[in-house]
Amino acid sequence: MDTKKKVQLNLYVPEAYRNMLQRLAAQRMLENPKRAVSGSTIAAEILCEYLKKIDGTERSTTK
Repeated sequence: MDTKKKVQLNLYVPEAYRNMLQRLAAQRMLENPKRAVSGSTIAAEILCEYLKKIDGTERSTTK
């Protein structure tokens, strides 16, 4: 699967999740102020890791 090209994806999540993602981003920025991190960045990382896990699980069960 090609994961190098990035495209935009718009998602609607509950406000509480948005706030959580923003809080996680703020914590990362406090750890490393030279790197800008947004809630969207955190959400994309979570989504990609979850999909990689599912893809790996699917591949191992279909063999």
